[in-house]
Amino acid sequence: MGFSASLLLFPLLFFLLNPTWVHGNAELRALIDMKASLDPEGHHLRSWTINSNPCGGSFEGVACNEKGQVANISLQGKGLPGKLSPAIAELKHLTGLYLHYNSLNGEIPREVANLTKLSDLYLNVNHLSGEIPPEIGRMESLQGTMIQQLAQVSH
Repeated sequence: MGFSASLLLFPLLFFLLNPTWVHGNAELRALIDMKASLDPEGHHLRSWTINSNPCGGSFEGVACNEKGQVANISLQGKGLPGKLSPAIAELKHLTGLYLHYNSLNGEIPREVANLTKLSDLYLNVNHLSGEIPPEIGRMESLQGTMIQQLAQVSH
């Protein structure tokens, strides 16, 4: 291979081998933000790393649909001590969020209501406070029993 051909390949190889291209993935950014918020001490979600593929099987509790989009987060009973991040709104294909039986605190972010495909939302048995955002009560995709359980969450 000539010198000029290698000059053309270098930018391509740099792009493919440089992990910063991952920062363009909105779902990955949202998951990393959620990790920082749910697990601020970094004791529970060690498998959630910026250099991994959330749909590659390495993100504990994350399941994807057939299109490679994050569809479920199942982290019940993990002892998570943090808060639910508004970044959750970037997971536009999320159908299930299972965070019950943890030690989450703070308020439920209004951004949860932007998850138009969400049908299962389990936040009970945590230390959440504040009012349930009224937008969540109007979510058509959310099953009725989920709203009742959410009402039990708020103190």
